[in-house]
Amino acid sequence: MFERLRPLLTLAKITLRGSLTGYRGPGLALGAFLPVVVVAGLILYGITGLELVNAYELLVEGLFLPFVLLLVCLLLAVPLFREEIDRESLSYLLTRTIPKLEIILGKYLGYLGAALVVLIPPVVVGYGLVAVAGSPPSGLLTGVLPALLASTTLGIVAFGAFYLFLGLVVREALIVGLIYAFVWEFLIGDLTGIAPDLSIMHYLMSLSSHLISQGPLSTYPTQLTLAQSVAGPLVFAAGILVLTYLAFREYGYLPAGK
Repeated sequence: MFERLRPLLTLAKITLRGSLTGYRGPGLALGAFLPVVVVAGLILYGITGLELVNAYELLVEGLFLPFVLLLVCLLLAVPLFREEIDRESLSYLLTRTIPKLEIILGKYLGYLGAALVVLIPPVVVGYGLVAVAGSPPSGLLTGVLPALLASTTLGIVAFGAFYLFLGLVVREALIVGLIYAFVWEFLIGDLTGIAPDLSIMHYLMSLSSHLISQGPLSTYPTQLTLAQSVAGPLVFAAGILVLTYLAFREYGYLPAGK
């Protein structure tokens, strides 16, 4: 079994390493820690207790999830196919004995590893600063860390699949991805009815509202159940990966402009 999976795992390892080398990895890591820097500044300024917890959760809701998470996923996932297509180097993989499905899965698994390495540490460090140095009232942070870890992981899974697909089928994938992130994901959540259910961010925020008992993150309005909040991003990612395979099978090896 291991020998059968060796090409896929090797590709995943190469993708992970390539995504974090050079300026990209450190740059994304620094950007991901931006909310942590803000939290540290608030603590140094003397803000603690309930006021700090509220500010921290608002930072997560307004900066980390809708901006940092989306941007990091975009910059990690889009280049996986787009750069190779533009350089016309993707044909190298296609001449090997690796099936196209394994190429997609290998790149996606490598992306998942890189995104987790970049995004999980600031979640843990930010929470740790508030919990240890912020002197929060007892029980005020109950459920916050599990909720943020779950939301971040599900966001990585869902947004990465979508951006991987964009990088394969759209020449200007970075621009389209930015439009999706900062128009669709921002605006649709403010609409009424079932419209927010079409936004992945709505599922991530709904998850937090189910797992956190008090604070700004617990008051997010949603009609989704906990199970639906978890299943939505997973089903979305699976569906997008199927579309990615179908597209790759048809024309994913063509360089841009052809």
